[in-house]
This record gives sequence, structure tokens and C-alpha cells, in this order.
Amino acid sequence: MPRFLVRHAKTISVVAGFVLGVIGTAWSFIVVDRLGEAMRQLSDTKADLTQQVQSLNSIASEYFIANQQGDLIFILALQDSARQEVASLIYKGNMLDRGTPVRNMIGALAIAKQLDYRQTYDAYEKLNDEARANLSFANFTQLKQAEQVVIAKGQARVPLLQNSLFEVEKAMNANGAAQKRSRVIGFISSIFGSFLLLLANLIAQSRAPD
Repeated sequence: MPRFLVRHAKTISVVAGFVLGVIGTAWSFIVVDRLGEAMRQLSDTKADLTQQVQSLNSIASEYFIANQQGDLIFILALQDSARQEVASLIYKGNMLDRGTPVRNMIGALAIAKQLDYRQTYDAYEKLNDEARANLSFANFTQLKQAEQVVIAKGQARVPLLQNSLFEVEKAMNANGAAQKRSRVIGFISSIFGSFLLLLANLIAQSRAPD
């Protein structure tokens, strides 16, 4: 066996060097590129999840402010000393203001397939119209309850999205580590292949007649 290896050292070095060179090149183009494409998809998913979390938090914050203002306006509007015409206009304005984040939340939840957009939107619009048309505690309370159900549903999605975001970040870290390993493997394979080809050339020169 050693005699065979010595006699065919050049051929073995050429073949092994060529094979390792091809493997190193193919590894870079196939494995690393595939991991890179997976990383781009993970990055897009991360960006989408981050945008959803920020959007839901922003909508909830906007509603919280409008809701606090609405409570104060409603209480003041019920005071005997309040000018009912002015109070009514302010109250109706708040109904419109608080409706914006609720509608946005309904839209966000509908896109996420968490509710039926048309059914929920129409039901809310009806309550909002009734509350603006008739300044009563019953209508105001009913509207607030419907709004809070929608907002709470949106806020409940935030921890789920954050968990998904955490998993995506873990996958991105694992992908990054895999890309580094793959580049090292491809580099080592190419270098070793080049070394074997160089070795074959040196063997050929050493056996050449003077």
C-alpha cells in the first residue's frame, strides 16, 4: 500500500486537490448562499414582527390618551354648570378622536386574522354613532366596553409577537454562526485542495529528468 501511494502520489494529489477545490467552491456558492437567503427571510420576518409590536403599542397608547380625555370630558359635560352646547361639541369631538385608534386596531387585528373586519367595524361604528347622537352614561359605557375589548385583544398579541421575535432572533444568531462555519469549511477545503495540487506539481518536478 505505501508503495502504491508513492508510485501514484501525483495522481492522487491532483485528483484529491481538484475534488477538494470543487467542494470548497461549491460549498461557498450552495451552502453559504442558501444560509444567506434564509438570513434575508429571517430579517424580513424580524422587521415585520417589530413593526407589528410597535404599531400595536402605539395604537394602545393613542387610545389610552383619548380615553382619559373622554372620561374627563364626559364628567364635565354632566355638570349642571356646564354649557351643554359647548360640552356636546367637545364630547362628539372626543368620540371621533377615540374612534381613530380603535379603527386602526381593528384593521391591524383583521390583517392578522384575529377578527372579522367588517363585522367588528360596523358594530363599533354603530355604537360610536349612538354615543355621539345621545349623550348618556349607558351609551358612553357601552362604547367604552366595546373599545376596550378591541384594544385588549390587540395588547394581548404583543407578548405573542415578542416571543416570535425572540425565536426569530435566535434563528438569526444560529444562522450567522452556521455561515461562519460554512465559510471556514469552504476556505479550508479550497486551501487544502490548492496545497495538494501544488504538491502534485512538486512531485512531477522531482521526478522529471534533469
